[in-house]
Formats: sequence, C-alpha cells, structure tokens
Amino acid sequence: MRLSSRQIEEIGRLQSGKTLKDYPLSRLSSFKIGGPADLVVEPQTTGELAAVVHFLRAEGISRIILGGGSNVLFHDAGFRGVVVRMNSINRFELSANGSDHVRVSSDAGVPLASVLNHVCRSGSTGLEPLWGIPGTFGGAVISNAGAGGASICDFLVELEILTDRCEEILLKKADLHYGYRAVDLPPGSVVLRGTLRLSRGEPKVIEAALAAAKSRRRHTQPLDRPSAGCIFKNPSPEKPAGAIIDRLGLKGVTVGGAEVSRVHANFIVNGGGASAADVLSLIEMIRGRVKEQEHIELELEIRVVGEESAGE
Repeated sequence: MRLSSRQIEEIGRLQSGKTLKDYPLSRLSSFKIGGPADLVVEPQTTGELAAVVHFLRAEGISRIILGGGSNVLFHDAGFRGVVVRMNSINRFELSANGSDHVRVSSDAGVPLASVLNHVCRSGSTGLEPLWGIPGTFGGAVISNAGAGGASICDFLVELEILTDRCEEILLKKADLHYGYRAVDLPPGSVVLRGTLRLSRGEPKVIEAALAAAKSRRRHTQPLDRPSAGCIFKNPSPEKPAGAIIDRLGLKGVTVGGAEVSRVHANFIVNGGGASAADVLSLIEMIRGRVKEQEHIELELEIRVVGEESAGE
C-alpha cells in the first residue's frame, strides 16, 4: 500500500532532514542495486527518529532502518514503505581518563571507518582487524561485524536502543548476548549509541596491526567493484564459505551482471548493470550446489529487502 499525501506530509513535519519520494535505493547501497523506496528520510536527532518510528508504527507503515547500505540487497521493485537513514545521528566521544583503557561512545550513524581512525590515532588497540569493513557503527553492532579473530561486540560495554514501542533503554554488558555475526536485541529495536572499552597500546604495534589488516583486505577482497561484502556466513571457522565455493569451481560464474568474485568466492560483485534478480539467482545456484555436493546449508550474511518486506 502506497503512502498517502497526509502520511508523507506528517513524516516530513516530524523530522528536519531530507524527505525523498520514490528515491532509487541503488544510490544508497554499496551493491548499486535496487528500485525506488516510497520515501527516504534522514532524522537529525534521536528525538526525531523516535517521533518518526512512533508514527510509522501507529500507521502500520513498513520501515527499514538503514546505515551505510553495505550489507544489503534491495529488490528491483524497491520498497513499499519508508527507509530511515541514520547518517545524521553521528555524535562521537572518546574518554581516556588517564587509565590503561579508553571508553569510546559512538552514535549509530558514525561510519565504522571513522571510529577506527579516531581510536587508533588515540593509541587505543583492539579494533585494528576491522579496518576496511564498510558501513556504520550501528550496522557493525547489529551484525557483530568482525575480522581477523576480533568482533566489535567483544568490546561493547553499553548499548542504547530504541524499542519497538519507542522507549529508549540502556543495555549493560551483562544484558548483551551475541554470537557470530549477530546480537540478540528486542524485535523491532533500533541501535542508537554504543560504548566500547578499549585498551591502550603502543603506537608502533597499532600501526603494524593496521598495516597487516589493510594488506590482507586489499589482497583478498574485490574492492574495485560494487558488492555487499560476504554473501554467506561461514558454516564454521574450519569451513569458511569462500573456501567451499572456491573448491566447487564457482569463481567467475555469472548470472546476468552478477558474478562470483574471482578474488574472493564469498563475494558476488556487480559487474555492471546487475539486477537483484541476477544476484538472487546466483545465490540460489551457489546454495544448491553447496547443498548437493557438500551437504551444507549456506546461511545468508547479507540482508535481502524485497518489495513486500515489512518491519526491520
């Protein structure tokens, strides 16, 4: 169901950021794929965000909370509802207090790359393996982003969220339950802000760890073509999805404009003009082959947002 003029006007009144009608989601996705959303808005404060979410819930309007758009595949037909971008909710604070650790507080909309730059320059260590992971801090928390044996939730000590009923609550470390590429949050909640506890480190050691992370990512991932990062979760540490797909000889396989990367088999890249249908067909072909020959059910790491998707 399309939004009415009244609904669009009210959403525009509730927040002071951009209000974009029939906006191409390909412009908001690192995959460069996706049809139009009925409406894209960008609240400037958590108060505006809460007001918009409350209105959408009361009106029964589908919504997507979007960070950097780096781990998502949008349907070719777009999204019937409202895409709420978090980019303008971007406060950042680092507190050293002269101790052997620092506390880093970041709003959900801060780019993860910016968080890493700040903490590494401050002499804080722990996040270096995450260098190069795209997207925002909030998206990284929701997916418990990780690399090189480190995951962001390992360092999380507090998390502020907006519940589905638009209540702001603070979760302490003891309240947080997370695992591989996931954190357990109340259904429909939105990450507002998180606080990390990081140790102090030696600048030269931090620089060396960053250099190693940069080298690893640049040599093992297809950074020159649009993608959504790793498509599948690893079935286990001993069985990474990319190695399984590579072993089956699927590197370079294409469907339309979508291609299994020749650099890293767990990436599907947009070779030019790829559609969501192309990517989804390639995903199903890979899953079918892996299930048939390896007896493994590959689970998606990316989020697929279809025309009829609802909620989060």
